[in-house]
Amino acid sequence: MLRLVLIVLLLVMLGLAIFSEVTRAEVEARHPPRGAFIAVEGGRLHYRECRPEGQPRGTVVLIHGASSNHADLLAALGPKLSQYRVIALDRPGHGWSDRLAGQAMADPGRQAQALMQALDQLAPERFVIVAHSLAGALSTRIALERPERLHGLVLLGGVSHPWPGGIAWSQRIAAAPLIGPLFSRVVAVPLARYRLGDGARSGSEPALQTACSSQTGEVRLLLRPEIFQFNGQDMAAALDFVSAQAPRYRDLKVPVLAIAGDGDTIVSPTIHSAAIAREAPQGRLVLLPGVGHLPHHAAPEMIGEAIDEIVGAARDRS
Repeated sequence: MLRLVLIVLLLVMLGLAIFSEVTRAEVEARHPPRGAFIAVEGGRLHYRECRPEGQPRGTVVLIHGASSNHADLLAALGPKLSQYRVIALDRPGHGWSDRLAGQAMADPGRQAQALMQALDQLAPERFVIVAHSLAGALSTRIALERPERLHGLVLLGGVSHPWPGGIAWSQRIAAAPLIGPLFSRVVAVPLARYRLGDGARSGSEPALQTACSSQTGEVRLLLRPEIFQFNGQDMAAALDFVSAQAPRYRDLKVPVLAIAGDGDTIVSPTIHSAAIAREAPQGRLVLLPGVGHLPHHAAPEMIGEAIDEIVGAARDRS
């Protein structure tokens, strides 16, 4: 009897693993790379760039958070930044970017270096960084180490400080060296696909290229096993990273605008946004009433206006 149970269990696990690989093939066919690739140390990063017809008002770099890719911020903010040169990057291991240095690339400092390798090639001019959620950790590192490259930093529900409780159990399992790949294939992808619904299907019809003004994200690119592993690794590394980095925020030399929803239950606005706005010499906090963890979807107009103010102030100083 025990042998039969084990055989059935193994068959179920095999079936779910095959289901995950079929899902991967479907979503990759439906959401192929829509941007370009740039070579950095260890591989390539994927990005999309949008330019106005005339002279751009400035340059804005969009950096996405966990469980996401470049298209999330671009879909929400692209229409409000039509007068700017906009560069939206996939962080290492996410979207269509290579993981570069394997698990070592989970460190936000390593990700910051990789993104700046790309941006030093793409955008020699100064720019504004807009960072969501987990990207707050690596974006503040860029602001600390390369302030001469920035006009300012806009954090959207950004991770900046250590938080109590650690990371979620599912992230800990996904990040584990041996059980992580199995968990991601047998549990994480099937469960996530169930939650997202049938929209992950119809992979035989690749999506058309969309303009930067399109309100279209690519959330289903998350339905790939390695993405769950990378997200878990990123979250595990971020906690130690911000614990060491937080005392340095008083040395920030660029304007820091922390925008957060007062209903954010994922990244505490008190622990993170309010704290960095208070500690950064040029810090400012905007708390959005009734908004959760996606302020860029809830208030894109306000965020666009805030970027205008930062760029305008930089021009006045120059």
